[in-house]
Amino acid sequence: MKHVAQQIIAQKLKQLTVDDLLHYSQKYKIKITRGEAKQIVSALKKSNENPFDPKGRKRMLNNLAAITSNDTARSVNQLLIKLAKEHGVEHWLQ
Repeated sequence: MKHVAQQIIAQKLKQLTVDDLLHYSQKYKIKITRGEAKQIVSALKKSNENPFDPKGRKRMLNNLAAITSNDTARSVNQLLIKLAKEHGVEHWLQ
């Protein structure tokens, strides 16, 4: 069941909109500009990395840092962790 849930979440990341990302960033008080959100959403749609695999998440975040900034990549990681905690699956990110 865990694998199926992770696939669903990965698919949701690919369907994330700029407005969705900005909503979550405001909700969790993580600063992301609209321009950064556009770049992040575009990169997530193209990414095949598994955010639940530590190496895959690191590659994904490194790719985001390359197109935005290290601070933005860290913000995305914080957002991912907070969303996982909210849904009780933060242990999947270990």
